[in-house]
Amino acid sequence: MKLKIVFAIAIIIIVLVSFSAYWYSRTSHNEVNVAYTKPTDEVKLFPTQSRGFSLIGSYLSDSRYGMAQLYGQSSSLMASPFLWNVKEGEGQVTMNFSNYLKVVINMSKVNKITPSIPVDGYPGLMYGREMWFPFVAQTETYRLNLPEIVNDLPSFYSILNYSIFVNEGTVDDFSYDIWLSQNPNITYLKYGDFEVMIWLYWHENFSSDKYMIYTGEMTIPVEVNGTFEPMNFSVYVLPRTGSADGWTGVYLLAPRNLQGSVGVPIAYVLNNMSPYLSKVKINIYNTSKYYLDAIQVGMEFNDISGTADLGYSLYSWTLTFGNATA
Repeated sequence: MKLKIVFAIAIIIIVLVSFSAYWYSRTSHNEVNVAYTKPTDEVKLFPTQSRGFSLIGSYLSDSRYGMAQLYGQSSSLMASPFLWNVKEGEGQVTMNFSNYLKVVINMSKVNKITPSIPVDGYPGLMYGREMWFPFVAQTETYRLNLPEIVNDLPSFYSILNYSIFVNEGTVDDFSYDIWLSQNPNITYLKYGDFEVMIWLYWHENFSSDKYMIYTGEMTIPVEVNGTFEPMNFSVYVLPRTGSADGWTGVYLLAPRNLQGSVGVPIAYVLNNMSPYLSKVKINIYNTSKYYLDAIQVGMEFNDISGTADLGYSLYSWTLTFGNATA
């Protein structure tokens, strides 16, 4: 009799533990249901045929927002050092384009426009259409034709092959900066527009930022050096950026810093954002009404006591299609 009672209690404990684990997974994470297949085709966005030159960003030469267009066989990219928060400073950001991109940040005596923001700039590339500052441009697109309604995006992975170096200063984030709007012809951003940043490598701490709201984790199937791995990205929402009429920011932070070849299913991320926005009572996001306007790739960096000596190398940026279905 005692043996039967012990056995029954053990069964009850197992059931309770299993239910608790299931409930936690349902309430804390979004489930991933992704079928992997061999890519049907791929598009090489970078490197392009535009090479053998450098783009310089400097306060002293008034080139903080310098710009270049890079032309490939079937698409193009915009590039800029984009030192958007540098009020003054010495030195420069050099974007050297050869058979790869090497970004070297060598600055001193930096004073910020807004000192409370721990970022000096975001040197990088843009694919798609941004009719607002600083690019005010549309690149040539192929296969992934932007702007495009989020719900109509093809299934694809965006794969970056990159490395990062730091001597002095801080890598706030090496990331995607993705822009969504209901009207791709807008010339400025406001509430109703979305900025989605996917941080692959980062050091900024949101714990002391009272405006950043943690809304859970999104499990994303990431391809790291050719191997698929489900990763739980922490999701933060900034309901308004800069003002009461500012756009909404969504930040997805990788669970560890990634380098090498890293692939992210961007359409999957964008199609699964609604639950995280609804947690902060933002219910305007509709994948059948919002356009993916543009995708930027770059590195937000910060100086230490006015000095920054760091950078990154981007060896390739590739889109592969047909290898994941969310």
